[in-house]
Amino acid sequence: MGPFLPFLIVGSGELWLSTQLPVWAGWFFGWAGAATSYVSLAYFLAQPRMLGKLDAPRVATVALMPYHMFARGAATVVGDRMRKKSVEVSPGLWVGAWPRQGAPLLAQLDLTAELPRRGQALRYACVPMLDGAPARDHHFLRAVEQALEWRREGLGVLVHCAYGHGRSVAVCIGVMVAEGLVEEWEEAHRMILQQRPRAYMTPAQRKLIARMQPQLLAMRSS
Repeated sequence: MGPFLPFLIVGSGELWLSTQLPVWAGWFFGWAGAATSYVSLAYFLAQPRMLGKLDAPRVATVALMPYHMFARGAATVVGDRMRKKSVEVSPGLWVGAWPRQGAPLLAQLDLTAELPRRGQALRYACVPMLDGAPARDHHFLRAVEQALEWRREGLGVLVHCAYGHGRSVAVCIGVMVAEGLVEEWEEAHRMILQQRPRAYMTPAQRKLIARMQPQLLAMRSS
């Protein structure tokens, strides 16, 4: 479920605060509390599409604006402080944070559920996943398969999430295992850590890759 509980606590606090403030401030904190509580529900149900990136994005952008403002601000600040927003972890395979200019020379696989697309790319696809939480098995495999399809076409691929430390790293490891570049997922992780030292992933994300390894190995013969 990832950070379900922190979102729930923050959302509840914002809703309580909205009852203690003047009307104009209370209205805003009530809006923020409702948005944050809704995000906690999306985490509890493990449903990234509830954040609206692929379904009714304009409505979701307005309804969840306090949360989206926080998510975009955090991704922008952290991204701007990173000396390497994206790194090449295997020939033609890049992992990175939310790209300011898109990926004009690469196929772009966007794993964020909370951030809009920015810039242009040779190809673009989005498989939304929740930040800090393990993806559902079929979402993870769909993302790996999309990257493999582009790789078979001879395209360079950028796999990105918000910060380039969790979701995107997990999918890149999946690609490296499925392509036969490594025999064990831990080896791929060590290779990525050499280029991106903070790319540790959460324990749940590491368990997901370990569980998916037999299916990733089976992709080699498909």
